[in-house]
Amino acid sequence: MKRFTQFLIILVIAILIIPLFLPKTISAEVEHEFKHPVGIVYEEFNNLKEFSEWEPWTHGDSAVEKSYFSPYRDEGAGYKWLKAGNSQSGEILILKTEQNQFVEMELEGWDIGETAQMKVEFTPLNAEKTKLKWYVESEEIGYFSRYYSYYSSKKLKEKLEEGLTFLDERLKSAALTPEQAQSLLPGKIQTEMFEGGKLITILNETSLDQEEINTASEESFGKLYSFLVDYIKIPPQNMGKPTTYYEYIDTASKKAKFYCGYPITESIKPEEDMQLFSLPAGETLVSIHKGSYNSLPQKIEEMKQYATKNKIKLGNSHWKTYLNDSEAVKDTNELLTKIYIPIQ
Repeated sequence: MKRFTQFLIILVIAILIIPLFLPKTISAEVEHEFKHPVGIVYEEFNNLKEFSEWEPWTHGDSAVEKSYFSPYRDEGAGYKWLKAGNSQSGEILILKTEQNQFVEMELEGWDIGETAQMKVEFTPLNAEKTKLKWYVESEEIGYFSRYYSYYSSKKLKEKLEEGLTFLDERLKSAALTPEQAQSLLPGKIQTEMFEGGKLITILNETSLDQEEINTASEESFGKLYSFLVDYIKIPPQNMGKPTTYYEYIDTASKKAKFYCGYPITESIKPEEDMQLFSLPAGETLVSIHKGSYNSLPQKIEEMKQYATKNKIKLGNSHWKTYLNDSEAVKDTNELLTKIYIPIQ
């Protein structure tokens, strides 16, 4: 009996003393190299709607309900999650970001102590590769809760690595957000979720001769620019990039029907030969063509071949957005045109 009592005393003392030698916080750090431009990887953390699709704590759990704060990205963005049927819940908030450099977040209730800080750093290795460092650390854990932290630290690193595996797979197939699309390199073909838009346009019907199409486009854009800037007095910086939407290109009749226009956000009453036109929202196949406008048909054909190879069914229409000014660019090889083809 005496020995048993001594054993209990030693056990109690051990329970009281051991936390002194255990970690005061839960922390983990992982690194990973992605075969994607830095802007694409950065937005998976900076845009919390994207982050919530693959983060390892609630990924794939159909019982979890999420409610988002506004905005969805950048500083101040956040969301809460609640697991139906039990008391599990959590919250995440973006505290600070620096584009393509780092994202800092605060976590509550993610099995990482009461609150935790998370930082993700991005280093571009080249135009197509990005090194990511992901670090998470909880605030100081209560004295007796350090037993839990001792076992949770290893699990946390496993969680982060699991999340990066999810993200790697996602980046191979997920459509790009508009922000991620800004990182698209000329020549690369990707899918992108297009949010839709409104144009003020002039309708053209021409032959398939590229020079005739170019001439009609230049005249339409010139007339629209004069109307918007000189007559309506819209500042040029408030106008979107010139865009051409091809309703059809009929090789049998050798005719093309297309709308030339500028994206607008203001309410505008067009002149008689102008009309408002809506670009459809939805998933699109996109690529940025670098070079002369005359070689755009070859790029579109390349995109169609890519779609066939990857079993992507495309729509019949497409549109082009001219990213730089043809008059300001002296070398036609430096012209940049973004091509969109809707995916059915």
